[in-house]
Amino acid sequence: MINSNDFRRYSYIADMETSRAVEAFSLTRSSAAPDYAPEKHAQPKKRLSVNTNSRIKSRKQLIAEQRLARKRAAVIFVSLALAASMLFGMLYTYSLKNEYVREIANLKTEITREENQTISTNARLESLVTIEQIEDYAVNELGMVKLQPEQMVYIDVENYKEKRLTSLLEKSPAALAEQVGK
Repeated sequence: MINSNDFRRYSYIADMETSRAVEAFSLTRSSAAPDYAPEKHAQPKKRLSVNTNSRIKSRKQLIAEQRLARKRAAVIFVSLALAASMLFGMLYTYSLKNEYVREIANLKTEITREENQTISTNARLESLVTIEQIEDYAVNELGMVKLQPEQMVYIDVENYKEKRLTSLLEKSPAALAEQVGK
């Protein structure tokens, strides 16, 4: 891979001669790694030695050290047990969460299936029941008869309201209360 700086380093002038190019080359601008030189003042390695205990400990000191060691071991055991219980609790909650997510997905799928079934059933029901079928059922099964024009009576609502109001005003308050239902 050629870096753009490499060309500038070697070609300061367009018509440079080879001898001048060698003179213009600078070692400090080179991308080569410097040589490794070991340190001259390295410290000599220390010899390993075994330290022996020249003091003899008393029985009380030994018991105190044993108690301290037991306390430290108990603290380490409790902290490891706490960390393990937290890890197992976290894994258990993750497994529960995954189970609930799976159940939710199954229920959503079931709801979608039931909605589609409802739409399909309603479409079939609407296609089965038409006005002609209702009329045929009413006439043939229930024995109903179509209403004839002479059987229809039209009421003028405004006139009806006026007649009703005047009849209520003419009656006594006791008759009016009895009619209303008090």
